[in-house]
Amino acid sequence: MRNSLSNIYIGTMSGTSHDGIDICAMRGEKNIQLLSFKSYKYPKKLRQQISDVIEKKVLGVDHYFEINKNIGYAFSKSINQFLVHENIKKNKVSAIGLSGQTLWHEPKRKYPFSIQAGDPKVVARECGINVVSDFRNDHIRLGGEGAPLVPEFHKKIFSRGRASMFIVNIGGISNFTYLDGLGNFFGSDCGPGNALMDIYCQKFLELPFDKKGKFASMGSIHEPSLKKMLAHNFFKQNHPKSTGKEIFNMAFIPKSLLKKSLNDVLATLTELTAISIARSIRSRKTSPKEIIVCGGGLKNEFLIQRASHHTKINFYSSENYGYNPQAIEAMAFGWMAQQRIEKKPLAVMDTKGLLGKITKSK
Repeated sequence: MRNSLSNIYIGTMSGTSHDGIDICAMRGEKNIQLLSFKSYKYPKKLRQQISDVIEKKVLGVDHYFEINKNIGYAFSKSINQFLVHENIKKNKVSAIGLSGQTLWHEPKRKYPFSIQAGDPKVVARECGINVVSDFRNDHIRLGGEGAPLVPEFHKKIFSRGRASMFIVNIGGISNFTYLDGLGNFFGSDCGPGNALMDIYCQKFLELPFDKKGKFASMGSIHEPSLKKMLAHNFFKQNHPKSTGKEIFNMAFIPKSLLKKSLNDVLATLTELTAISIARSIRSRKTSPKEIIVCGGGLKNEFLIQRASHHTKINFYSSENYGYNPQAIEAMAFGWMAQQRIEKKPLAVMDTKGLLGKITKSK
């Protein structure tokens, strides 16, 4: 990469899969340019600590400060490695957009909150670059759900004149953005993405995920279990809504389903994700010609087939539109950091406001 580039923003992302950290370098306002992108694994011990907090919903004060620092150091190490690998000079970087790691997300409570880990003070000090972080709690403060945060960025990069379109991101949780072609956008979580399928594979198959949906494609759907899962209150709520592994964890999978063959379990969990995506798209009461897909779930070919089957609409990778499907969320955090540094408010529900808190490196 040429060091002459300036106004570079670093975007980071660690989602509900909490398997690692995505990092990108980007620049541009009118035309967003992805300069480079890499993914880094969390240390195994740290990933297990994150899993324990999310699934057991137990987080003491001492434990929070410990894991907050440790995640901050993990982000710092990965960012510094990325900068060296990509030959990016730190004085060319305007800021880091720090996604943090969501440990606990409760936007519907009387006093809503989203606990984000990854100490920005650690990252700013260790990297020597200003950091913008805690976007989710600012989103909640302005009346939003704290997730998904990417719809306005989707509008920025995907808007095509007056054509309406859907963008579906499938990570641990799936979410969608609807662009109406008139300059308006709407975003919401759909439900589980890869979360339940991945948890099952890791626990019972000692595999990180069902590659391309191979096992699921050979199974049969267990209808009683599918019906039971779809009866959960989350699926009855109107959009916009948000969720996480506070709901969609191992305990969510019916015990009756776990008695079935591994192929049948994965077929049923895949169907749950596909149906939740399809229902979310139908909720907008419009039928676009195609749906743009990004996120790790795009690699699950069987899942994409099932979602397309339920919507009767073709799904296409964001790669077809010039954007790396694995990099888009990290890019969104880099872009949001840029908006905060330049004091440009972002839309949240029916209002606008600045998202993110700035932590100086010095």
